[in-house]
Formats: sequence, C-alpha cells, structure tokens
Amino acid sequence: MGTDGGLLVPDFPLAVQSLESLQGLSYPHLAAKLISTFAPVGSEGIIADACTRAYASGVFPQEVVPVVPAGDIWVAELFHGPTAAFKDIALQFLPYLLTVSLRLCGDSRRALILAATSGDTGKAALAGFADVEGTMIKVFYPQDGVSPVQRLQMTTQAGRNVDVVAVRGNFDDAQRAVKKAFASPPLAQACAEKGIFLTSANSINVGRLLPQIVYYFHAYLTLAARGVLTLGDEIDFVVPSGNFGNCLAGYMAKGMGLPVRRFVVASNCNNVLTDFFQTGCYDVRRPFHKTNAPAMDILVSSNLERLLYMLDGDTAQTAGFMQALAAEGSYRIAEAQLQAIRQLFSAGWQSEQEILDTIRRCYQTTGYLADTHTAVALGVARQYRASGDSTPTVVLSTASPYKFPSSVCRALLGKMLADAEAMQALQEATGAPVPACLADIMRRPVLHTGVVDPEDITTYIKDNLN
Repeated sequence: MGTDGGLLVPDFPLAVQSLESLQGLSYPHLAAKLISTFAPVGSEGIIADACTRAYASGVFPQEVVPVVPAGDIWVAELFHGPTAAFKDIALQFLPYLLTVSLRLCGDSRRALILAATSGDTGKAALAGFADVEGTMIKVFYPQDGVSPVQRLQMTTQAGRNVDVVAVRGNFDDAQRAVKKAFASPPLAQACAEKGIFLTSANSINVGRLLPQIVYYFHAYLTLAARGVLTLGDEIDFVVPSGNFGNCLAGYMAKGMGLPVRRFVVASNCNNVLTDFFQTGCYDVRRPFHKTNAPAMDILVSSNLERLLYMLDGDTAQTAGFMQALAAEGSYRIAEAQLQAIRQLFSAGWQSEQEILDTIRRCYQTTGYLADTHTAVALGVARQYRASGDSTPTVVLSTASPYKFPSSVCRALLGKMLADAEAMQALQEATGAPVPACLADIMRRPVLHTGVVDPEDITTYIKDNLN
C-alpha cells in the first residue's frame, strides 16, 4: 500500500508484447518474459530463476494451466497447484521474488506478511511462505465465512513462522482491519524496533497481480496453437470476481497487447460489482450474504480502486471515490466514465440455486465438473453468449470442485453430506480424483485455534511480533 493508504500501481507504461514472440514458450518462460517487463533492466535472470522454481519444479504439473472445453466455452483451470486454488499461481512465485529482492537491496529486516482471506488466499500464502527464511506470515479469515475444507487447510498448516487467526466478522471486516494495521503508526514503530517490515499477500500487493497476467496470455496462446483463433483475433474472458484482482490482472494483460474484446465480471448474490458495472454506482449499503461460493462473499472489492485510477490517471478523483466509500458507503462515477467502462466490461451474477443448477447442467451436458465459483462464471457466460456470439470465450476456473464438495455433491447428487462423505461420493459418481493436497485434510491435526475481533487485529499483530 502507498503511504497515503491508496494502492500502488506501476508508474510506467505497460510493455506491449508481440504475440508472435510469445508463441511456443513454456509456461515458466512465458511468465519470465512477461513479469520481467515490470522489473529493472538486468534482473531478467533473477525473474527467470524465480519462475522456474515456482512453475517448473514439480510444484505444479507439467501443464501448469490446462485449457479444456466445456461445450462451446473454454475453461482455463488455475487450480492445479499445491492448495487446489488459483491463488497458488501468484503465491508460489511471490516468496522467491520477495526474498531475492531483499537480498539484492541489502535489507536484513524480516518480512511480516499479513493477509485477510475469504478462503483461498490464506492457504496459498501459508503454503508459499511456510518456513521461508526471513519471513513471517499472519492470516486472518472470517470465522464463519469459509468452507470447512478451506478452514482445515489453513488451521492445519505447519510452519515455524505461520499464524492463522479467525475473525469475528466477515471478509470485509477482516480486510478493513488489515488495511488499518498497515496504516498504524504504533505498529510501524514496533516493527521498526524489531527489524520487521510489513507487506501483504493479498491482491492489495501489486506483486500478487503480476503472475496473474501470465495465464491470460497463456490461455490465448493455447487456443491459437489449437487453431481455435488466429493471432490478433479477439477473445472474451469471464472472471469469477470478489476482490477484483483476477480481473484487474486481465485488464493489465490487455494493456500489454492481449486482444481482449470484453471482460465479463461474474458475481454471486453479493453482486455489488454487477450493479457498479451496470449503473456506475458502487454502494455497499446492502445485506451481506454468506453463500455456497464463499470466496466471492465480498462487498468492498479493493482492486476496483486500481481500475478507476488506471482508466484516467486522476489520483485526486480516485482518492475522492475511496473517501466517499469509507465515509458514506457509496460513490458514483461520471456518465462518461461509465460509458468508457462499458466498452470493455460486462457483468452478471448467479443466485445460490442458479449456481447449483449450473454445476448439474454443465456436468450433464459437457462432462465438466465445476466448483461453485467456476459455476458462477459458467452461468454468467451462458447468459452473455445467449445471442449466439462466436467470439472464443474463456472462463477462469479458480478452484477444484473438491474445495467445496458438499455444495457440488448437492448439485450433482441431490444429497446434503458432510465434506468427507461428499468427497467420496463425488469421486465415486464422477471418477474425478481428489487432489492429493485435499485427500487427507480431515485427518490432519488442527494447529491454530485463535479468534480475534476485527478492531483488535492491529493490537494482536503488535503483541505477536515474534
């Protein structure tokens, strides 16, 4: 975060890429080439080494991001990393980048990574930073706002440097409290005295976004290699969206020359983003719903701030929007801005029942097994493509269906089962294997049981700087 409380963005033009020069590159090489454009000249070798360690070391399968068909829609599966969620793509890379950067800068301080999570970021960050030399990580998750599997993934995490704490509240409460911690002078002073600096594993850290740019290019180049499109043809992406970081990474990819015609922002019934892209008014003064797609149970989508700034570069105007949101719970952009946004973004949402219906229908008609968040995007994609448009469309699949087995089992089999039984029933019914990282999740010992109120998070961090 910036010293004024705003979010950082690159202060230079995005480097436009030649699509021809990217053809045929392996995923690690593609990642190195794209991410290097954000780093100082001469650091290409360091970035390449980090990408090799993150993506070519056996942590992911050889095909890091498979792109598979679900009827006439393509699905980019982002969940084949060590925690079965798309956050692994960024959070397996970020520890290498952070520790190397500290070393090159001659900075001997320890890094304290703070993360508020709606489920997937927390486990992916813990898996990435556990026992990494010179780092500590504290993850805060809504006590009743994640799935049982997500909770167990976090609370069973081993590591000398990890701390996982439940928050009495929802994700927005946790995220707001962590942002306040970054701006706390007493905490900053305490960290300085102990040789610690604060950083984030959330997408408020711009370093989280850069690796996410890569899979947009990868999906496009994969379809080009298969003859689905010709280089230069336009493509649509449908993105399940909560904090909006995933979609913002796509917007940055477009700025780097990826020929995206439209981003379709897909939400659950916490549909504040849908309303914004349709009306230009962002208003969080509405009921908060706990749903079967909990990673999207968010009302304050932090990365929308970055989009508003990147559209016109007006710092004062963007700051005014954020101040109005904090003080009044809403803001409205000008009609001209809304029209500019509508040229590139569409939006839609799915109810909980529609999510279940989409999971069942998609599996019955295409054989594709989706989790609840991917189902949101698939359902919205069907709405968007109802006109018969033939533009290639890619849905970003953000999690394994086994992360939310009870909901997926209910959709497919009409049964309400606990997660362990639901996993077994799904595997027997579909033949889809349970990811290794989830297969024994119910048997692991719980190591973290702390609970805190949102207003006490800064004090908790200050009192536990160890």
